Amino acid sequence: MRFSKFIALVCPNGKDPIEKYAESLEQIQLADEVGFHGIWLSENHFSSKPGLPNFQGEIGITPKPLLFGMKIVENTRQIRIGTAVRNIVFTHPLLVAEEALTFDLLSKGRLDLGVGCGYRPWEFEGWKIPREEAKDRFLESLEILDRAMHGKPFSFKGQFYDIPEVSLVPQPSYTQPRPSIYLASGDMEQVKLAASKNYGVMSFSTSSKEHLINLYNTYCDVATPLGFNTHRDRFPITRQIYIHHDPAVVDEYARRNLPHYQAALGDFKACPPLEELKKLYIIGTPEECISQLQALRDDMGCTHVILWFNFGWLTHAEVMAQMHLFATEVMPHFASSPALSGINA
Repeated sequence: MRFSKFIALVCPNGKDPIEKYAESLEQIQLADEVGFHGIWLSENHFSSKPGLPNFQGEIGITPKPLLFGMKIVENTRQIRIGTAVRNIVFTHPLLVAEEALTFDLLSKGRLDLGVGCGYRPWEFEGWKIPREEAKDRFLESLEILDRAMHGKPFSFKGQFYDIPEVSLVPQPSYTQPRPSIYLASGDMEQVKLAASKNYGVMSFSTSSKEHLINLYNTYCDVATPLGFNTHRDRFPITRQIYIHHDPAVVDEYARRNLPHYQAALGDFKACPPLEELKKLYIIGTPEECISQLQALRDDMGCTHVILWFNFGWLTHAEVMAQMHLFATEVMPHFASSPALSGINA
């Protein structure tokens, strides 16, 4: 199995953003050293707006994740840098394409460009974009982004953009025919689109096992006849994780983080009860975490998990301790885990 790390640079009241970036970079350097496959960086806007529901000050200080991504490239050896997600509704897709192509060149091909349309109401309000336009804007921007990243001349006329013939530079340097694209979606139609375009798909912990299996099987049904790669690594699942030797500490963490889970959903979805919430985590002792990951692999065919270690206002020391524990007592059990191609419900 592959393990990646999700980074949400959450900066609560009283936390120095300079210190937060430094701590996150140290965590990423550790991930690189112990063999994590990738880092996935969130994108957030207007997080300090007064009156946000259930949040303690800032909730995210990465408006331009690939700026931080270049700092990561300079301070790591091989770990891949992904965006989870780069919002292509709030930014002109040609600018996103130029950013990705430049990053591909400077990072020597270490980019996985995860894209999405956002869901937090205050971000749409800040950009003066109606939320009801989000899906149509996203689909139009995605088409422009994909065509532009190939580096060949093209033009486009749609509902939101009218682009004369352009050709972007730099052209794809290390990744052909363009840097890899991932859609962050649990929507069946968007998964079909991803499969038809040879994109990967990121799924999140709010989706049920049955839904995730159906999504992947549908992806394979569309992609396989087209000759596209359907390896399960291109369909990573995100999970919050908390690992500790003491079960009592694990239970206290779960109780403490119920409101943070609801806040992460934007405070407009129902928060699951404690026992249900624990099922959506990788949570427990090292032995329990191994068992839960084995279930993801054996029951769902999952071979790539994006782990959210710093979920719930944990200290930097707590995150580092978790990562060390996971790397020494969990990762070795999956070092030679067989890759699974497809799975049926």
